[in-house]
Amino acid sequence: MIGERQRPSYLGKAALAALCLAVIVGAPGQGHVAAGVDRPSGVAFVQLTTGRCCPNPFFSPDGARVMFLDRPAPDAPAGIWSVAVDQPLSAPALFARRPGPFSRDLALAADLVGGQTIVERLRDGARWVIPNGGRPIAFSPDGRYVVWSVAQGIANFDIRRVEIWLANADGSGARRVAVRFGGGFAGWMPDGRGLLLSGRRSPQAPQAELTLLDIAQGGERTLLFYERLLGPSASPNGRWLAYIVTQARENGVFVLSLTRPSATPQRLDFFGAYRWRDGDRLLYVPMAPGAAGDELWQLDLARGQKQQLIRAEAGSPFKIANNDWAVSPDGSQLVFLSARDRNLWLVKLP
Repeated sequence: MIGERQRPSYLGKAALAALCLAVIVGAPGQGHVAAGVDRPSGVAFVQLTTGRCCPNPFFSPDGARVMFLDRPAPDAPAGIWSVAVDQPLSAPALFARRPGPFSRDLALAADLVGGQTIVERLRDGARWVIPNGGRPIAFSPDGRYVVWSVAQGIANFDIRRVEIWLANADGSGARRVAVRFGGGFAGWMPDGRGLLLSGRRSPQAPQAELTLLDIAQGGERTLLFYERLLGPSASPNGRWLAYIVTQARENGVFVLSLTRPSATPQRLDFFGAYRWRDGDRLLYVPMAPGAAGDELWQLDLARGQKQQLIRAEAGSPFKIANNDWAVSPDGSQLVFLSARDRNLWLVKLP
C-alpha cells in the first residue's frame, strides 16, 4: 500500500520542528527512536454497507455521507453512490451516473464524451469542452483549474517527453506550463496555487527531481532529487510533504518540511500507506504481511508525538483491502473497505 488524494496551526519555529523530527524519525541510514508512544484504549467499528461492494470510498465535503463506486443491482446504473454516516446499512443513494473525477466540493464532474473531455457543473448542467484531446484531467483543490499531461513518442517511461498543461475549469486559457522527461504531473498543493512535478527537466539531466511550480508566477522550486518516487502528498496546510522513495541508496517513507529552506528529508520508522488527518498529523497503516489485522498509527509532526489508534486484532474488521480508505474532512472519522467481508466500515478516531 502507498500514500495518497486533500488545519490546525503549525508551531512554526525551525528549531522546534527539527527537534520534534529528531525524536520521531531518523536521518536516512540511521536508526529510529520512538518517543511519546500512546496505546489505544479501544475503538468502535460501524458497518456502513452490505453486499460486498463499494471500492474507492471518500467523504462528501460536509462529511455527512460516504461516497463510493458501485452498481448495487443488475438494473441499477454504475456510478457514484452514497450512504449517510448516521444511517448505517441504509439503502445507498445515487449521486452521479459516472465515475468522475469530481472537484473537491463535488460541484464539477469530468467525463469522456465522443472522444472529448467534458466538464459539467452539476447544479445546472452547464458543460465545457477541455481542449486536451480527451485526456484525463485533475481538478485543482479549489475547482478553478484543471491540469493534464500529454506524453509524446513511444520511448520508455523513464525518458519519455511529457508536456504538462493547465486551463481554467471551463477550458479557457489553456497553456503549457512545463515539460518533463520520465515524469509529469504529481499532484496539487492544497491551496490550488502550486503544482508538484516529477521527472527530469531535460534528457541530459543526471537526476529526476520533484519540483513545486507556482502557476501564477511561473517560478519553480526544487524540493528533492530521487531515483524512484511514489505517493507524494502535501499536508492540508502546505507545510509538509510525505512520499515514498525506492532506490539503491535508501528506501522508505519520508517527510520533508516545506517551510524551512534547504530542509533535509527525514525517513520515518514505518513502510506502508498514509493519509493526512490535518495539517500536522499523518495517519499511517504499517505494512505487515501475515499479521492478524492492520494497525493505525498517528504521527504528530508539530508536537513530536506518535500514537497507536487501532490495534491489530484477528476479530476486528480493520484489515484494509486494496488501500481503500479515506479520512473525513474534519479528521474525526475514517472509512475503509474491509478485506474481511468486502464492505465499508466506519470508525471514529480518538
